[in-house]
Amino acid sequence: MSNRPGVKTTPVNGTHLTISDTLSTTNIIMANWSNAMWRNVVSRAVRMLTSGPFKSHFFSATATIGGN
Repeated sequence: MSNRPGVKTTPVNGTHLTISDTLSTTNIIMANWSNAMWRNVVSRAVRMLTSGPFKSHFFSATATIGGN
């Protein structure tokens, strides 16, 4: 809960899940993709999770790309 004036927060219930992992590849082409290319791929995956056949299981999804 926030103690800042005008900011309302509520606890996150147990149905929310955070998944964190690291992806590595031995494919030389994919291994040399830029962060921008990976952002594009991950953005498409997020869109598919929230609008494709899995949409009933995902209210929303976000993804981040680390690195340089």
